Amino acid sequence: LRTVATAFASFEQDLEGWNDHLNTLNETNVNAFTMDWNSATVRDIYDTVHVLVTNQKRRSRKDLAELIFFTSIVHRLLLERTDFGPLCESKPARSKLLFDLLLRHVQISLINKKRVLHMEREEEDNYFGFGGSVDEAKQINHSEQTHAIAVYPLSSMLNHSCVPNVAPINLLDGRCAYIAGRPIAAGEQLFDLYDVSSINYHWSLRKYSLKRTFFFKCHCAACQQNVHVTVDSVVRADPNYTLLLRVLDKVEHKIPFLVQYLNHAGRHYPKHYLMATELLLPHALRMRHGYCKDDDIRNPIREVDDTGLVATLSRILLASQI
Repeated sequence: LRTVATAFASFEQDLEGWNDHLNTLNETNVNAFTMDWNSATVRDIYDTVHVLVTNQKRRSRKDLAELIFFTSIVHRLLLERTDFGPLCESKPARSKLLFDLLLRHVQISLINKKRVLHMEREEEDNYFGFGGSVDEAKQINHSEQTHAIAVYPLSSMLNHSCVPNVAPINLLDGRCAYIAGRPIAAGEQLFDLYDVSSINYHWSLRKYSLKRTFFFKCHCAACQQNVHVTVDSVVRADPNYTLLLRVLDKVEHKIPFLVQYLNHAGRHYPKHYLMATELLLPHALRMRHGYCKDDDIRNPIREVDDTGLVATLSRILLASQI
């Protein structure tokens, strides 16, 4: 709905002009990689979203019927409660255009959506903090929470892996940046994560979810060998992770230390799962560069033990569940 409304406004509320533009649009010429995003207009940006895959032909009749039913409700509400009603009342073709675009973009969103995250500060009582002050009995965490979804045409070009080599960071200006989580060789493909990872998701559930939602079969190393890894085992496999959290108490100091640790010569990167440090790096960068409604986002993070590490990683992974 937001995408359709934004595109409609970019055509100065001219449905005929919008329709003519779409009828003459050569989708093969729309390339998000070659477009100059610094000078792109709202219409140019909309075109890169409009041409994204919908997978409509791959959907079952039942699923498509549900989407059509949902679209019909939204379409009717728009006609009854917004200015679209008077515009479409005299010309059925306008009403059909609006319906077709709503149906198209609800399918595009299902396939290409990305979560927009913010950080929330949480305090948990440490009932085993004997002998400490009240403040020391509090364990402070920052969890990743979703407050919106967005479609980023460039990020939609990235294929999925249950063991990705890049991670998204939502910036304060609305853009989405990507950081490398492990070394990427020249010419190597970039892999993003489509909601399910090899950690805490059984291989059978991963394959079912990806096939059901995105209509493809994953061939990453974890799926080829049916690997399932728990958060606890990831923490135990990377004991230096505990040391990293204890040595440095501020996010600003943790980030360069994490980067140096991950770039250490001879560092082994498992093929079947992400290391705990690989999960912590984007989490720390989101704390540093993302949005948080608390002003004390940069306050020291208290020392945590292995149990706390499992809880922290669980929160990070929980935010990416379908």
